[in-house]
Amino acid sequence: MALKLPLGVQTFEEIIKRNYVYVDKTALIYQLANNNKYISLSRPRRFGKSLLLSTLEAYFTGRHELFRGLAMEHLETEWETYPVLRLDLNTGNYTSSIDELNNKLVDFLETQERSYGVSQRGQSLGDRLGGLIQSIHDKTGKQVVILVDEYDKPLIANVEKEKAQLQAQLREILKAFYGNVKTMDACIRFAMFTGVSRFSHVSVFSDLNNLTDISLDHRYGTLCGITEQELHHYFDEDVAELADENDMTSDEAYAMLRRMYDGFCFSRKGVLVYNLWSVMKTLSQDTFGTYWYQSGTPTFLIKLIRNGQLDLTQLDGNIEAFDDTLMDYEDGTNYIAPLYQTGYLTIKGYDKQTRSYQLGFPNQEVTQAFSLHLLPIYSRIEKSRTDTLALKIFRKAQAGDVDALLTTLKGILAEAPVESGDERVIELNYRNLIAIALRMSGLDCHIEQATSAGRIDLALEADSYVYIIEFKRTSLHAAAQQIEDRHYADRYLNDPRQVIKVAVSLDDATRNIASWQVV
Repeated sequence: MALKLPLGVQTFEEIIKRNYVYVDKTALIYQLANNNKYISLSRPRRFGKSLLLSTLEAYFTGRHELFRGLAMEHLETEWETYPVLRLDLNTGNYTSSIDELNNKLVDFLETQERSYGVSQRGQSLGDRLGGLIQSIHDKTGKQVVILVDEYDKPLIANVEKEKAQLQAQLREILKAFYGNVKTMDACIRFAMFTGVSRFSHVSVFSDLNNLTDISLDHRYGTLCGITEQELHHYFDEDVAELADENDMTSDEAYAMLRRMYDGFCFSRKGVLVYNLWSVMKTLSQDTFGTYWYQSGTPTFLIKLIRNGQLDLTQLDGNIEAFDDTLMDYEDGTNYIAPLYQTGYLTIKGYDKQTRSYQLGFPNQEVTQAFSLHLLPIYSRIEKSRTDTLALKIFRKAQAGDVDALLTTLKGILAEAPVESGDERVIELNYRNLIAIALRMSGLDCHIEQATSAGRIDLALEADSYVYIIEFKRTSLHAAAQQIEDRHYADRYLNDPRQVIKVAVSLDDATRNIASWQVV
């Protein structure tokens, strides 16, 4: 291994002292700490939020020796030391009652009060926090730094509709706790709250109305995650080892890393970042895998999708949303926000005229793993069979075997549950199942792909073949005619792969593929 990779290490001091690789974000951290006072930042899990706060803690406690060789060493000249209050809400269940959150906050306050010799029991949690800040300021003569990790964990854990009452109670506790921060403004040097969601302005932080949310700020779009340039700078030797172990060239290894783990975007400027967790796991094990996805899928997200009527065929970049929609899902009906905030969708484009964002899957890891997870939800297919089916689709598509590919897809559709009710919902579920089945193969799958003359129902890309597939509920002839009349294959005129045009007819009675024909 060319570099020591800090897998699971989230403490800045340990990374530096044990000589792990550290992707230097300290220039951005210096800018953040010296141009803002009250900050909130939402990012998906495993994107380095805890390490960011740990680095800020080292900076504000004057640990200049830890920053030797980093950008911060040349930016900071005074290295003033501040007392730091750091609260981590990531640990804890919070799903049974309000007691666990109350106990967590009480433990935090008691620990800090003992450390600074403060006694103020009998007061509310919010008043105790305010009194603690005031006492620390009076005792040390220094302003206080407040760092809160995963501030929204209690709310995220109870986002389902059936837990609305508990979530409301937890929200009120957090709101009252953080509310006194604003009244202590003269005693505070800096405060930052990180999490996955943004419950801030309408609920938890409504009293802290001078909070600046940098979640979509292009200046901090690369604060978490790593850029293509950083990947080459810090991990070039590791990628060379990865390539050697997988019989690839370095260029091929970089291309696979990009395809699997790049593509996350957190600003309208469109700067892409890799998920560092998956990159480091890949480099440490010399094996490409779905590491970020395996680290935990939020159960509430799956429940929302299962209970909702989400059009999964639109997740290739065809969803549009304003920034408020990206951040607010407190009522449990906005499915775009949790998909974006948890990292399953990311920003694919920005329309300046309408000030709207286009959203889609970030990369192959997310697309494939998410689809494999969803297949049992939309069909009777058990989880133990999903990998086999995905590999079958992959191999048949790679081999150019149209009949076997469509037969496999037909078999999957046959295992969809028979439903009654709204025809639009039933049709949507079948469309979702087709999208899931093809995306789980790991091949590039484009649904409703735009061309100059219309939209291709489905384009599936393998190494040597591109499949253009048109579905019609009327006849094979109508589907074939549309492919030819609208010149769908022209999109791939400069592509060296063989284009296979397939017309497919659907049977309303069986709600499945009836027949197909290569055009």
